[in-house]
Amino acid sequence: MSALFLLITVIIPGTVFMSASSRSLDRTAREFLLPVLRPDPGFTVEVAAASTRHDPAFKLDAKATLDLFHSREYRIETVRSGETAVPRLVLTDLPTGMTALESSDDRKALFVKTLLPLILMANERIEQDRDRLRRLHAVKLGGQSLAPQDRRWLAELAVRYGMNPDGETNTKALLQRVDVVPVSLALAQAAEESGWGTSRFAQKGNALFGQLTFKAEDEGIVPRNRRQGETHRFKAFDDPKGSVESYIHNLNTHRAYSQFRQMRAGLRSQGKPIEGLTLVNSLGAYSERGEDYLRTIRSLIRVNALSDFDKAVLSEDQMEEVVGPRTRAEIARDHGVVPASMRR
Repeated sequence: MSALFLLITVIIPGTVFMSASSRSLDRTAREFLLPVLRPDPGFTVEVAAASTRHDPAFKLDAKATLDLFHSREYRIETVRSGETAVPRLVLTDLPTGMTALESSDDRKALFVKTLLPLILMANERIEQDRDRLRRLHAVKLGGQSLAPQDRRWLAELAVRYGMNPDGETNTKALLQRVDVVPVSLALAQAAEESGWGTSRFAQKGNALFGQLTFKAEDEGIVPRNRRQGETHRFKAFDDPKGSVESYIHNLNTHRAYSQFRQMRAGLRSQGKPIEGLTLVNSLGAYSERGEDYLRTIRSLIRVNALSDFDKAVLSEDQMEEVVGPRTRAEIARDHGVVPASMRR
């Protein structure tokens, strides 16, 4: 069997620190962590001479992940109260063994802790684009011409958000699309669509939001109850981060969710907060269950107090830690360079 490594990559602008351990994952996650800003002078990354094959079934287990979160003093109750910020922890896969946790509260907390940084970071990047877009929109409203680099950026942004790039970019329409999704809504939909991260689609393909694909080139998982002649699959992702980003992009671009974007823009214009319990009413097209689905999402938000997380904030240190299993061969191949799939 391949020797397995737990890789923790800390991404800082211009700097990468990397550590690996071949210890068994039944130890606490604290043992796997190298102090990021005070690296051990004697620490080296062991490179294997022989080629080994990555075992795609190997992932962090639930207990090790909880230990990792605990070592970071990442606690749900203090995030809820606003006492602490959310660390920028990025898991390369959902933890396994979630159903083995005896406490349902632990299972839910593990799921929320895993997704919360990913949702907040995706929204953060959108906010950065939105801030620049708003400034350029104000320039246009003032009758001034945009610089060539700003016009190019607007055209690229419009294409990314599914708008026609021909002619002058409609910045007002684009502002309806370039906007955040409430954390509570994303958490509730992910919980419902993935069974709090325990479904076959979530565990095998990081499919958290029930997104379907009909494209042969997409990675996907065939539903067991798919009828003969049907071609749809549940879209699979390399990591949970990709699933979160795809879900948000879907709400921000697909024609089925135009009512969602209009309602969100209306809240913006009235100076009201962007909250999941409000916007869920615009997502009747998300599921064939219709109103029953919306009732379920509203109930998940209320019963689990997910609205508390709409006010959650990320840590200010700008460090992003990517955590997941790697093989010796993969580390040798990369020679300490963060893989492109992990540079986000």
